[in-house]
Amino acid sequence: MQVTALVMSGGRGSRLGNVDKGSLNICGKPMIKWVLSNLTNAGVEKIIVSVSRYNHNTLKILKETHNDVYISSGINYVTDLSFALKLIRVRPLLVMPVDTPLIIPDLIVDFIERGIKSGKPVVNMIGKYGYVGVTLFNESMGEWIDVNYDSPLVMDVDTPFDVNVASQLCLKLRNFT
Repeated sequence: MQVTALVMSGGRGSRLGNVDKGSLNICGKPMIKWVLSNLTNAGVEKIIVSVSRYNHNTLKILKETHNDVYISSGINYVTDLSFALKLIRVRPLLVMPVDTPLIIPDLIVDFIERGIKSGKPVVNMIGKYGYVGVTLFNESMGEWIDVNYDSPLVMDVDTPFDVNVASQLCLKLRNFT
C-alpha cells in the first residue's frame, strides 16, 4: 500500500499517571508493538515513529525493532503533529497515535481506501465515542471529513478505564482468532 504512516508516541500519558503509553502492555504486548504490527499487516510500506524525551521505554523498544524514529518536542500533540507534517512531506500520510492498539489491519485498510477515495485533503477516523486521533492527510491542510466506525476496536487508550476495556477486547479477539 502506497502510504506512509506516522505513529505519534510523544505524549506524557498524564491521564494514566504519566505513563509512557507506547510501553504500556495490552494483552502482554506494548502498545507500540501492536500499532507497528497492525500497520505492517495492513500493508503500510513505511512507518515513522515520533517519540519525545518522555518516552524512554518506548524508545528502548523501538531500538530493538524499528529504526525510523525521530525525537519530537513533547510540548503537546498539536505542536508535534504540526512539526511532523512540515518535516514529512510525503502524502498520503496516515497518522496513528500509539494509544490505538486495537485498530486492526482490516480497519486500517478500509480507512485508507475510504480516505483516499473521498478526495478530501484531511480524513479523520471516528469511533463510537468520538475522535481517536487517526487521520489520513492526502494534503497538508484543508477541508476535512470524518469516517465513522461502529467497531469497539476503534478506540484510544487514555485512562485506566480505557486500559481495562482494551484488555478485555483484546482477550475476546484472541479467543476468536
